[in-house]
Order: sequence, then structure tokens, then C-alpha cells
Amino acid sequence: MNFFRAFLDQSKGDFQTNRIIICMIIAILITISHVQLFSNTQKVDDLLNQLTLHTKEDISKVDLLNTIGFEYWIIDANESINFGLEALKLSKTLGYINGQAKANRIIGVAYWAQGNLNNALIYLNTSHKMYQTIQDKTGLANTRLNIGMVYADLKEYKKALHYYEQAINEFTVLGLKSRIATTFTKIGTILIEQNRDAEALKYLTDALKMHTDTNFTYGIAEAHNRLGILCLHKNEIEQASYHIKKSMTLGSEVSDIDGLTNNLIVYGKILRLSDQLDEAAIELEKGLALAKENQLKKYELLAYEELKELKRKQYQAEEALIFYDRYVNLKDSLFNSEKAKQIAYLEFENKLETKDKELFALKEQEKKDDLIKFILILGVVIISVCGYVIYIISKQRAKKSKQLAEKNQELLQSAFALTQKDLENSELKQLELKQQLDFKNKELTSYALNFIKKNEVVKQLQTTIQNIKRSSTIEKDKLVADLNKIIRKNLSIDKDWEDFNRFFEDAHQGFYSSLKSRHKDLSTNDLKICSLIRLNLNIKETASILGISPESVKTARYRLRKKLALDSRQEILTYLLHLE
Repeated sequence: MNFFRAFLDQSKGDFQTNRIIICMIIAILITISHVQLFSNTQKVDDLLNQLTLHTKEDISKVDLLNTIGFEYWIIDANESINFGLEALKLSKTLGYINGQAKANRIIGVAYWAQGNLNNALIYLNTSHKMYQTIQDKTGLANTRLNIGMVYADLKEYKKALHYYEQAINEFTVLGLKSRIATTFTKIGTILIEQNRDAEALKYLTDALKMHTDTNFTYGIAEAHNRLGILCLHKNEIEQASYHIKKSMTLGSEVSDIDGLTNNLIVYGKILRLSDQLDEAAIELEKGLALAKENQLKKYELLAYEELKELKRKQYQAEEALIFYDRYVNLKDSLFNSEKAKQIAYLEFENKLETKDKELFALKEQEKKDDLIKFILILGVVIISVCGYVIYIISKQRAKKSKQLAEKNQELLQSAFALTQKDLENSELKQLELKQQLDFKNKELTSYALNFIKKNEVVKQLQTTIQNIKRSSTIEKDKLVADLNKIIRKNLSIDKDWEDFNRFFEDAHQGFYSSLKSRHKDLSTNDLKICSLIRLNLNIKETASILGISPESVKTARYRLRKKLALDSRQEILTYLLHLE
């Protein structure tokens, strides 16, 4: 580096020569960097060789494809997507859900790296749902972290922090210290952007210590990068320089193109602020070249801004203007692209919110799903049984009523022809008839109690389902709505009331007609209450049959008493018995 500095000093008077020399130096440094980076892709090469030798279309091939896609995350996002899509296609053919979940996550993160945030959310949400199905807690936690990263890029910091906190809780339960540290780094990045430097420093310092304890090179490099940016933000130049140099060294070891590009530009800024202008130019030009080569637009924009400031400080107005124009043009392009992403995100958000609810459910939601299925089946069975029992009872009551009416007719016809002795026998028969009538009253009471049982069961189902509905998804809402419809349909007892009235009239002939003749202003509901009182049912039983509260029954009986013109000492039941 001292040689380059001396060479530049000698050429300072000649701008064109200086420019050529810088380009040569950058080319040499980029070549050296590439040699260092691609020397670290041996693992990917070994995996590709394994894939070439693996000819069988099986689960092992899916896992191999996913592993290669994972390794390409920080090297080449396009390749990561390609291998992820291939793994997804094969895992679907094999019905391998674990492979599908991982492939969707790999594709989602690769799209995030490219800046295609809506596609990233689609694949990551699909991955999360599949990990939920197979109850893979590690997969669920990792996907939450990745979704938080997407929201952070969308500037939806509140949502991003929510997902990060959820991920930290899950990683803590699983004992994944390195993943907790990675999440701390992501949180620290958001806090820097929000100018919450003290909080950011705590998270990033903890992340660096945890990554160092687990010897995770990529994580250590990322934490140093964020700490360097934080120190630069606080104008702590020497500390910033230390962290960025550490990040550059470690990032090269793991072939982190994205991290290396960012570090070169940040380091160039540090050198500019330290008045090491020629060295700054070399780092910035090298960072710009890597950004262009790998289509990292956000770093290309940052490089143009820094080069503009550098040229201005070097009093090279023409060069500064060129970089400023490039900066403005690219910023406008990125701004339009960012706006398009925001608009697309807003259109997509409603759909995404629905899937987000599924992400938060986990094992508890699965239990609720099982409970809903159980309640549905139980509800259908109970309603079917109740309906069948009521049908059988109604049929039996009708048959017995008909038989009893026929017997009554026969008794009445024979009564006129009886002698005095026959009249004594007739009294015995009348006693038998009375017993039969009492039996029928008991049957009517049983029939009324069936109303109570049916409505209590149905109302209990309705209450339970309403509670479940508050935390279920749209699909479940529709299912619950259908069940409510069945329940409401079965709650209607108009047909049952018609059967009840018919059987009651058979047992107590003339009851309704006598009431109506004396009290013409009685409503249908009043007649119902009169028939239930005649059966000597209490207020609670009457309320259950009518589907109203006990207080409403008391009110209805009070109004009925007024319509019947009874004084406070006279019981309604006594009056009805006397009337009959």
C-alpha cells in the first residue's frame, strides 16, 4: 500500500495518468479478492460433484439440492433460487414436505437478497406453514427471522421487530445461541436506522460475543460490519476502522460478496474522513466495481455518493459532478423501484395478514383445529340424534293420541246404553281413562323437556364455537359460520310447536278455544305459556323451551296475569285447571 501511495503522489499532477493508475490498482486488487473468495467455494464444488454422481430421484437428492441452494445464499442469489426451485419440484413429486418447507425458505431468502420482497414473503410464508404442519420448531423459528428481515427492508420496522422477538423466544427454547446472535444483529441494524445508538450498541455487542463463543465466522463478520457502521454514525473513526477491517478479513473467508462490497465502501468513507483520499479512492472504486458486477444497486448508490464527496474534497469538481449525476439517476431509479415495491406490498398486505395469523398459531392452533373438527362432528351427531329422537317421539305420540281418541269415542258411545250396573263399570273405565290422560300429560311433559334438552345442547355448541371463532382463520370462519347456520336452523322450534299444540289439544280438548273465547287478546306466545303452565313446568324449564331468559319468562307471566284479570292471590295454574 505504501508503494501505491508513493506512486500516486508522483502522478498527482497528471489527472488522466492518476485515473489510469487507480483503475490498474483496482483491477489487481479485485483479481486478488476474487482469487481469495473463490478459493472458499470448494464446499460448493464438492456438493456439485456429489449431485453429478447422484442419479436417483429421491429424498437424498432433494436434501442435496437444498444444501447447495443454502450455500449459494451469500455467493449467488440466482443460483440459490435455481437449486431451490429444483428441490421444490422434486420434493412435491415425492410428497416430501420437509424438503418443500426448506426449499421454500431457501427461495424466499434468495429473493430477499435480490430485493424481490413480495416474492420473498410468499415463499417464506409457505415455508412457515409447512414447518407448522410437520411441527419443525427450528424451521419455524428460522422462517420467522427471515420474514422479519423482509419487513425490515420494507421499512415496516414494527412488524420486523415483532418477528425478531418471536424468533428470539423460540431460539432460546431450542438453545440455538448462534441464531439468537444473528437476530440480535438484525435488531441492531434497525436500531441504527432509527438513531437508537445506545440500544443498537448493546444488541450488536451481545451478538459479537455470542458469535465469537460459537465461532461462527459469517456472524462475527456481520456483527463487526454493523458495529463499524454504528461507530461511523457516532463519528468514532478509529473504532469504525477497526470493526470494518475485521469484517473484511472474516467476510473474505466465507466468500461473502455482499458483505465485502459493503465493507469496501464503508472503509472508503472512513479513509475519506481520515483525509487519506487516494487510499479512499482505491477502496471506493473497488467497492463500486463489485457492486456493479453483482448487481448490488444499493451499494452502487452508496459508492457514487462517497465518490462524489471524495472528488469534491479533492477539488475535482468535474469528477464530482459526474458521480453526482450517476448518484441522482440511480437514486431516482431505485426510488421508483422502491415505490413500486411499496405499492405492490400494500396490495399484497391483506392477503399476507391472513397468512401471518397462521404463522403465529403453531401447536396451539393445531389443537384448536382438532377441537373444531371434534365439535363439528359432535354437533352433527347430537343434532341428528335429537332430531331422530324427536321424530320417533312425535310419531309415537300421534299414534297413541289417535288410539286414545278412538277409545274415548267408543266409551262415549257405549255410555248411553249402560245400565246402572254398567255405570259403575263405567266409572272404573273413566278412572282408567283418567290414568291414561295423566300418562299422556306426562308424555307431553317429556316432549316439552325434549325441547329443553335440544336447545341447551345447541346453545352450548353455539357458545363454544363463538369462542373459537375469535382466534381462527378465514377458512375456519366459513366452517364455523356453516355450523352456526345449522344450529340456528335447529333452534327453530316452530314445527315442533305445531306438533306439541296438536298433541296438547288432543289431551286437553277445548283448552285453547275456552281461553280464546274468554280472553280474545291473548297472543300465540301467551297460549304457549298457558300450555306450559298447564303442564306445571317451572320458570327455568319454560325459559329453556322458549329460548328466552328466566327474567323474560317472569315478565311474560306477569303480563299474562294482567290479561287474564287475576288478582295477586290467585295462581295461573289454578285458574287454568278451573277453566278446563
